[in-house]
Amino acid sequence: MTSQSSYWDRVAHEKRFSHPLRLDWLEKYSDKQERILDYGCGYGRTLAELSDTGYENLLGMDFSEAMLSRCRREVPQSKLIRNDGNALPLKDDSFDVVLLFAVLTCIPDSNEQRVLLRAVEQVLRPGGLIYLSDLLLNDDERNGERYKRFAENYKCYGVFELPEGVAVRHHQREWIEELTSSFRQLEYEPFTVTTMNGNTSAAFQYLGRKPIEVSTTTR
Repeated sequence: MTSQSSYWDRVAHEKRFSHPLRLDWLEKYSDKQERILDYGCGYGRTLAELSDTGYENLLGMDFSEAMLSRCRREVPQSKLIRNDGNALPLKDDSFDVVLLFAVLTCIPDSNEQRVLLRAVEQVLRPGGLIYLSDLLLNDDERNGERYKRFAENYKCYGVFELPEGVAVRHHQREWIEELTSSFRQLEYEPFTVTTMNGNTSAAFQYLGRKPIEVSTTTR
């Protein structure tokens, strides 16, 4: 992911993100006193919405210093950490909810996605929530052509390069199911989103729960 940080630093002042935050999901399964990590917080759009709704225990994390600088300006009350995602500098079981909004699309490599999800699981308390919002494969001609064009280079159908020189990924639902298999799915909803470049794309939102391990004592 660090190899792409220069791109995000360059475009931090101009991009707009539009994945909707399902506050009804959060209110159904958590409360406003819980500790929430917004991983890949960007310029703080979701942090601001959470704060405005009454959530107080918020931490934003991103690998782009320029995105974080914009977040400090636009959401000055934010608590922020810069991190490359290879390991999260947080205590185990220290968060109740982790959000990853349009984060997986910025990580083309399947193994790097697995590493991130394992790190997220580690910092979530037992019974904690993971909330994903990301992009699915599209079946239109434009996207199909670029999926095929870059499939050999990246060994993954759905990864492609934008004209600006950054690689992104659209996902098969089966891959998302595999990636989140250690969590218990609570909610899943496909929808259509406007991307940061003004195009429409198939997308999904997923809410899952980390299992609560029950220890047993053998007598």
